[in-house]
Amino acid sequence: MKNNLFRRALIPALFCGCLVLMGACNHNNPAPPINASTSTIGYVLANGANTTIFNSAVLKAGLDSVFTSPAIFTLFVPNNDACVQSGFTQDSVNNFTPAQARDWVLYQTYAGVALTLESFIGKTEEKLIMANGDSIFVTGDSNRTFVNGFQTYNSEITASNGQMLALQNALRPPTQNLYQIVSSDTSYSFLNQAILLATPVPDSLNQLLSTGGPFTFLAPDNDAFRNLGYSTPASLSAVSPDSLRTLVLVGLIPQRLFSYDIADSSTYQTVNDSTLIFYFRGIANAVQIVGDTTTSNVISIGYMGTNGVLFKMDSVIGR
Repeated sequence: MKNNLFRRALIPALFCGCLVLMGACNHNNPAPPINASTSTIGYVLANGANTTIFNSAVLKAGLDSVFTSPAIFTLFVPNNDACVQSGFTQDSVNNFTPAQARDWVLYQTYAGVALTLESFIGKTEEKLIMANGDSIFVTGDSNRTFVNGFQTYNSEITASNGQMLALQNALRPPTQNLYQIVSSDTSYSFLNQAILLATPVPDSLNQLLSTGGPFTFLAPDNDAFRNLGYSTPASLSAVSPDSLRTLVLVGLIPQRLFSYDIADSSTYQTVNDSTLIFYFRGIANAVQIVGDTTTSNVISIGYMGTNGVLFKMDSVIGR
């Protein structure tokens, strides 16, 4: 567990070690001093060489006065590299409207409490309602903290009006439910057709994936269906609706899971009572039905929807 000595060591690390928030230290351009009793979150953001992109969004949103006020916040801060890696370049932030900038910044702002990395030790998908009204999910142990599936840096700054935790990825509030993700992504055209043709009893699968959950959806892509011999989505009309319902539900786990939640050889029950087992095999994670010999591999992981998380799979589970 982090102790006080470790936490005190984090502050100088931010300036001259990992340089997560404030930027590089050098004799010609030293980082401004931070006093936890007097330096506000707004001051740290404005003076950080590595927080210029995020701070520009703060300024556009008109939140600079808020972050220099006495109100208490926990701010999950993506540094410049994290912003760019997540698609939020300086140009894209410059093109934000004030409302867009405000929503983005407030999704990374927890109001009223100063939370440290230590606050999340032992937490599993701790739900926090952020200042824009959307939720994030935080999991932590003594070495790592994850937010919405992304790992934070082990770095934090205490300011006079709260705490700043450094993100490796900028957070993006989910805007689509699981069915909307599938139906709007052309790499899932076959899966979307299977969902629409599946037996609609006791409810249609598009309705379940739109309003139910939270779920973890192991979603086979188009190539997974082509490998089974289906040439077009329309060719799935030859499959029985009951079989299509089973095909979809065998990959639907009734809980929200990110990749770090899943241990090697762990098992999970699906919505149709199948038991899935996960294996870690080098860089590819694999899953299969317990007792079955066929294996599906995870192509990409952790795409977050409003009602769960989607994993893209290279084959249909159990086929």
